[in-house]
Amino acid sequence: MTPTHYYVANAGDSRSVLCREGKAIALSEDHKPDSPIEEERIKKAGGVITMGRVNGGLNLTRSMGDFDYKRKPLPYDQQMITCKPDVR
Repeated sequence: MTPTHYYVANAGDSRSVLCREGKAIALSEDHKPDSPIEEERIKKAGGVITMGRVNGGLNLTRSMGDFDYKRKPLPYDQQMITCKPDVR
């Protein structure tokens, strides 16, 4: 936090919300396989999306763990399930 800004990083099964004057303001978006950006990365990494899930398993696309979906030698930001956060 700075005197004028809040920085929020989101990766995984979580949400960031700000309450301003009693109203909820979303500061993050869910990372789902049907997002075009997420889908492109998943497919480039050799994954498939089945019934809204990565390789038929996970319904999220960013995570600190889930090592079964992370393969060498791909960089962390190109993995099917990446730990790279969105920063807002």
